Amino acid sequence: MHDLDFNRNGIARFAYRQKHVDKVWHRHGVQIPEDQRTIDQWLTTASMDHRIEQAPLYALIDGEHVEVPSHKLVYRDSDNKQLSVMGKDYRPVQTREAFSILEDLVQGGEIEIDTMGTLREGRRAFIAASITGDPLEVVPGDMLERYLLCADSYDGSLALTYTSVATLTVCQNTLRAALNEKGRTAKGKHTQGIMSTARVAKLRETLGIATAQIEDFAQFGKKLASIKMSDSEVYDFHKSLVFAGKGVPGTIDEESTTPQQRTALGELGWLYFDGPGQELEGRAGTAWGALNSVTAWTNHVKNHRRDVTTDRTHFVLYGSGNTINERAKDLLVNQYALAA
Repeated sequence: MHDLDFNRNGIARFAYRQKHVDKVWHRHGVQIPEDQRTIDQWLTTASMDHRIEQAPLYALIDGEHVEVPSHKLVYRDSDNKQLSVMGKDYRPVQTREAFSILEDLVQGGEIEIDTMGTLREGRRAFIAASITGDPLEVVPGDMLERYLLCADSYDGSLALTYTSVATLTVCQNTLRAALNEKGRTAKGKHTQGIMSTARVAKLRETLGIATAQIEDFAQFGKKLASIKMSDSEVYDFHKSLVFAGKGVPGTIDEESTTPQQRTALGELGWLYFDGPGQELEGRAGTAWGALNSVTAWTNHVKNHRRDVTTDRTHFVLYGSGNTINERAKDLLVNQYALAA
């Protein structure tokens, strides 16, 4: 369910701070006491105080077990859960080790841990922490909160990644949405020296740059919020997305459109005029509201393939959902001659 990882007692390996209970929409995991602040305390509460180990692989050849030197089995020591088979040069970074880069920021009060968990039956792990201080206000009542995210995988599907985002991670869906956000990130392959002093210093530097980029995006949002769009301009904007590559919106023969395209236009229109938060001054009737209608559509509404729940996040991050979001931003940048 939502790619959460459950222990033998049916409890998700996921912990969250009480103030975020409304954002934990899947209602799984453990609420962490307010007096628990260290990474070790969080790991214990989230049932993540295990180690990732490796074991040799053997093949049965002519009745004999022969070691396979090119690959190793990656497993979790707490329950011997097999996570993946990786090449001989792969070095698993322990969850505690990966998260430790944020520890002095936690102790110094610069960030506060908000969520922590494992996903995909233990093959992924993440920690999200909010940057202390006032959230960024794009328009009155429309706040852009800032989070630091560290995510890692033990099957090669994701490099060890540190980034600064505006999405609080509570499940695989929101992890992919967060990783999809445009901005500077720091990544590392699981090879020798991944957590060297020089590499860690570079990661810290990049985190600072990424935080600044979220501030730049807030300024970009303010520019969009100052641009008024007529209903017809919004409709043409939505048509440019739905009929991408099929001509200028005003020249498209809408009678020849497919039912899916007409549905898409209807959904985008509803999200622009009546979607959550669209009544805010600065969103209503503006280019900022137009961009929000598209991201809400790709993240929560647009139908794709057969499963709109378990597969949506792959669509948003790696599929055409990401392309649509970026195209929407580019259309507005070009139409109004903005600096993104």
